[in-house]
Amino acid sequence: MFTSIAGRAVVVTGGTRGIGKGIASVFARNGAKVLITGRDAEVARAAAEDLQAEATAGLEPGEVSYVLADVASREDCRRVAAVAQERLGGVDVLCANAGIFPDASLADVTENDLDQVFGVNLKGTILSVPRSSWPPRASRSTRCCPATSSPRAWPAWARTTRPG
Repeated sequence: MFTSIAGRAVVVTGGTRGIGKGIASVFARNGAKVLITGRDAEVARAAAEDLQAEATAGLEPGEVSYVLADVASREDCRRVAAVAQERLGGVDVLCANAGIFPDASLADVTENDLDQVFGVNLKGTILSVPRSSWPPRASRSTRCCPATSSPRAWPAWARTTRPG
């Protein structure tokens, strides 16, 4: 049995592009109040506008807003939680989705690239998931969906594993 997500407060890290934007779209089109995070102001604003337009056309229109944040920063994660409390009244669902991978073959990935990948993909998930950071809404508990994945990683792996 499925419970309606209409009216639920949802945070999607990395919700400005790719898989995260798709996740945010599904929630918003089904009536959720969605807060997306990203690191690029123009991309975040445009994504929130696109998602809001999709939400308005949905069966139960939701609401979409954004906050700029780097999930590799504990302070940014705390700020996202505070913004979620302020705008959404807490958090029902956290989709820890933010993920990156450099557009390079594995042979060309630098240490700095790896530091960024581990900062966002691993550290970001660890910093964004602790229950103490997320205020649940009115006697409900927050559900966490760690979904870190980067579609940009697949071409890099393919280039590395290709014969020849």
